[in-house]
Amino acid sequence: MENLFKALECGRRRGYEEIRSHEEIRYFVQYAIKKEKGFYVTYYFKIDESKFDIYEDYEGEEILYFWTLKKALGHLTDIGADIAKLGAIKRTLPF
Repeated sequence: MENLFKALECGRRRGYEEIRSHEEIRYFVQYAIKKEKGFYVTYYFKIDESKFDIYEDYEGEEILYFWTLKKALGHLTDIGADIAKLGAIKRTLPF
């Protein structure tokens, strides 16, 4: 957790993506966090894999701002993120 805090304080983004199944539907999911202008900003994206080619119509994207890291991480956990998986983002940055 200390490494995550240090990275965020240095202006780095942390996140991960994965495929999750729910009720026999596979979803592509992304979670991310960054610190910007004193706020902790969380990012969440979810889309049915079968709709990925037309994601503009089916995507679920959420960007929220929090005063504290604890609240931001709590929110990510509440929506299904595994905080231990947050790391350097290897693909295009989500935000």
